[in-house]
Amino acid sequence: MSVCVLATAQTKIKESDVPKAVLLALENTYTSYKVKSWFQNPGQYVAELIVDGQHGKSFFTDAGDWQYSSFPVTVAEMPTLVNTYFDNNYPGYRIKTSEYVEEMSGDNYYRLVIAMKGLGSNDYELVFDTRGKLLKNNAPDPEVVKRDFIARTKPEFDESEEKERPEQPAKKKGKRRSGDMDIDSPDVERYTPSKAMVKDFEKRNPKTRVAKGPFWIARDEGGVAYFSNKAKAEFEAVYGGDDKLIKTGTVMKKERYSRPILKYLAEKFKEEKYKVEKMVRYDFDSKYRDPETGKRPKSYFYVVVSVKTKGQKNLKYTRMTFDNNGNFTGLLAEPLDERDIQ
Repeated sequence: MSVCVLATAQTKIKESDVPKAVLLALENTYTSYKVKSWFQNPGQYVAELIVDGQHGKSFFTDAGDWQYSSFPVTVAEMPTLVNTYFDNNYPGYRIKTSEYVEEMSGDNYYRLVIAMKGLGSNDYELVFDTRGKLLKNNAPDPEVVKRDFIARTKPEFDESEEKERPEQPAKKKGKRRSGDMDIDSPDVERYTPSKAMVKDFEKRNPKTRVAKGPFWIARDEGGVAYFSNKAKAEFEAVYGGDDKLIKTGTVMKKERYSRPILKYLAEKFKEEKYKVEKMVRYDFDSKYRDPETGKRPKSYFYVVVSVKTKGQKNLKYTRMTFDNNGNFTGLLAEPLDERDIQ
């Protein structure tokens, strides 16, 4: 699957100026259509047309080869999984473009162009198959986005203020809460943990040890609690749909980054300017067992690296996993290189 490139420098032309090879290619592509306008880009012709009542654009090479067609769709018209993925992973972002794409190769997919809310934000692309499964993504890592969003929308915890603050009356029914922290917030659909999750979390993490959080975010069928202790160390508690703890993540501080991992990254990105955005060590709960093997999985590291490509304004993000000894084990849905979507 190649990613469509929508050219911007278009010149409107008459149909009589369109090569016969291009017109024939359009006839071979669609049996029923109506062309509203023709445009020309360097080495490319674009037909603004209506197919089966849908307005869209078809792109052809000047040699007469059909490349792809794109049709705008509303968010409601896309698979539910697409909306769920965006809502759960990109709080504080907006959808700028949503479309359905048909390619000459036979690949059909949904494409979102998203950007952080506000002026001057970079555009990112998310590509999903027709069932809503994520195929490609060059946006920032979801975990980094959610953590940044929480940092921007939740005030810092101040112990001195907390001690002087008089006891507050109980919230009215209907307010969603996580432990003693109000998690109502605009632009994001917070996860509401079950009573069993809250009870388990508070048993493992007494309030006397938690300085900030927990803030609950949905993940798969369960939820994740983000929190920090009084030493400002950050953690994640990942729960499954059965209300049971799966694993705990410890966000590593730079001075504690795994040396074998840093050595691997230095070799992998030796010719590029890179930065370790995040390194998390995940340890599985003693009672958790892998559904397939029946065994308790081993601890592992999750690493997010950003790379600055010369001549490109956006960063490329790569997500990787390493075993407990720092040996590379694989990539996680590596995002598109931004050079592919210019």
